[in-house]
Amino acid sequence: MIIELRGILKIIYTEEKITDTMSKKEIVITVDHDQQYPQDIIVQALNKQIDQLDSFRMGDMVIAKVNLKGREHNGRYFNQFTLWTIQK
Repeated sequence: MIIELRGILKIIYTEEKITDTMSKKEIVITVDHDQQYPQDIIVQALNKQIDQLDSFRMGDMVIAKVNLKGREHNGRYFNQFTLWTIQK
């Protein structure tokens, strides 16, 4: 499921090397920043998508298209947002 997030790029974490062939970089996007209860959404960029983040700085207004994934593990449920594209 593709979701569009519009907001302020709040945090850009450093890139993490997961394996020899996989890297991850997480960002936080604050949506509804002009509302009473803004929400901070963490999004992960994997491998090729990491390069898209090179021209972005914290504080930039962004539109990010992300893939929402959900899964169950040992009776607990988890959600994950994975970056597809991002633009200013």
